[in-house]
Amino acid sequence: MAAEDRVEAVDDKKLKEKKSKDKSEKKDKKRSEKDGVSKEKKDKKKDKARQDKLARALDAHLQADAAASFEDQDEQADVDPEDIIKPAEELVPFALPLADDKTHKKIYKLIKKGAKLKSIHRGVKECEKAIKKCPPKTAASGEIPAPGLVIIAGDISPMDVIMHFPILCEEHGVPYLYMRSRADLGVAACTKRATSVVMLKPEGKKNNSGGGEGNKKKDADTEMDDGGEDKKVSAEEYLEAWKELVKTAEKQWKIQVQPWVKGTHPLQIAEREKARQAARS
Repeated sequence: MAAEDRVEAVDDKKLKEKKSKDKSEKKDKKRSEKDGVSKEKKDKKKDKARQDKLARALDAHLQADAAASFEDQDEQADVDPEDIIKPAEELVPFALPLADDKTHKKIYKLIKKGAKLKSIHRGVKECEKAIKKCPPKTAASGEIPAPGLVIIAGDISPMDVIMHFPILCEEHGVPYLYMRSRADLGVAACTKRATSVVMLKPEGKKNNSGGGEGNKKKDADTEMDDGGEDKKVSAEEYLEAWKELVKTAEKQWKIQVQPWVKGTHPLQIAEREKARQAARS
């Protein structure tokens, strides 16, 4: 009996040890599972935080790029077209009507007189505004006096800067002529730099006493001394020379430009003849 009791006691002891071992294993397993789950959660939180950080950095970068592009656009809008123009080796292909040497001298003298009488507009922007202020030419308007005369330099690059002026002038009934040299046009207009476009008005600008220092400063920035010449210019003489040059511009337009518009220019006729011969063969 004593031996059996001892065996049972040993078996009970082993059973208890086994149970306690199983419990400890289960606890360890649960702990490991819990640790694993918590680790995954932490990893997810870290990944999410990293993604949020990257998204914020990307958003900030895109906003900076957008702001920079807007600044570039503003700078481009503020740039004067005269600053990007360079003298070309050849005249633009649409430089018609082109003034001859004799007319070139007349233009040069008239612009000098106009600069002294303050009856000219200089530069692309200023001339564009002045032309647009002129009433549009319509069929009902008939023959009306020219509101101004536009002189355009033909040696311009890029040509896109002045390409719209002929159409703009024709829409508003403003005669125009091309000169060969942008530098000569700037010298005639008494400017500190070369000028692409000049508009000659029949009368001088009105002197506003309220303009004050602002107008004087603007004139000082754009004009230069006329080589020490102090000759007085008569408004009547200027007007007579202006009318004569307007007639010349209108006449040259009919000679040099109108045939292209009507399709009767010799080059256009020759091109059509070549096309007919090619079609027959």
